[in-house]
Amino acid sequence: MGFWSGVCSLVSGAVSAVGSMVSSIGGALASTAKMALNVAGSWFTPMINIITQIGKMLGILEEKDDPEDLGRRAELSDKKPDDFDSIQEYIQHLKNDIQIDREKMAAESDDKKMAYKAVGATITMKGINEHKGFEIPLEAWVSFAKLGLENKEKEVNALLDSFKGDKIDDFVGYVEGNLEPDKELEVGDQLVETYKSLEPGLSEAEIEKKVMELELPSELKPGI
Repeated sequence: MGFWSGVCSLVSGAVSAVGSMVSSIGGALASTAKMALNVAGSWFTPMINIITQIGKMLGILEEKDDPEDLGRRAELSDKKPDDFDSIQEYIQHLKNDIQIDREKMAAESDDKKMAYKAVGATITMKGINEHKGFEIPLEAWVSFAKLGLENKEKEVNALLDSFKGDKIDDFVGYVEGNLEPDKELEVGDQLVETYKSLEPGLSEAEIEKKVMELELPSELKPGI
């Protein structure tokens, strides 16, 4: 089995596993988790790590928290996110009230573990959206992964704050290289200002070089 067919098979199995959790976690959470698996594809692991890092940075998760465990707890709970006033309360319920059988974990398949990660990351994403006050599309998280921003949570957080609301779509378009020239210039200028505040010790030339690198290589762009 080739690499890509192996990835596709694992993702397909994980999507099915998430589907089997609908009655436990609710349709909305399951739908977003399945979408995360399909949109991320081979970028799933770095995307999950970036979401987790931002979740911890913002205090949505504690340092010891793991999205895979969060997903397991969500499946075992008889409550769903809509039963709480906030995602943060839902997360605290999962951590404080739901116990995991560690022995059963040894028998879990890879696609089941991937499904739990997707669910846990989706819960964390919703917590980040709640904290930031706007919806961050899955494509933005994938773009962060493609740009190699794993373990660079301060940079990711600064970009999220700079491109709030609908502007986040412009950032994704800039990264993918599919904006109109005027919009691309506008986003580029905003990125320069973002990195000036993020890294004041860098020279103008270094800032501009960093911004120019925030575009995917041609082999990663859609349709190429």
